[in-house]
Amino acid sequence: MTSETVEVARIALRLPPFWKSNVRLWIAQCDHAFTFSGISSDDTKYSALVANLDAETLSYVSDIVLSPPNSDKYHTLSQQLIT
Repeated sequence: MTSETVEVARIALRLPPFWKSNVRLWIAQCDHAFTFSGISSDDTKYSALVANLDAETLSYVSDIVLSPPNSDKYHTLSQQLIT
């Protein structure tokens, strides 16, 4: 039996501050930041968005944050923020 070392590289991701006055543009900026950082995981993108929302906005999307869908979490959250 051999043991393998698993190494995970983390990329520093800095999303722009949440922009209430133009959420659609903010999400587009976040999408570019994810692409630039090589992030494609739905869970990672979803978690990054949640971590960057202010308390007022979190309360608006609390249903998605407290009970996220099984798939397409990022898309579901972004669409709710835009509407």
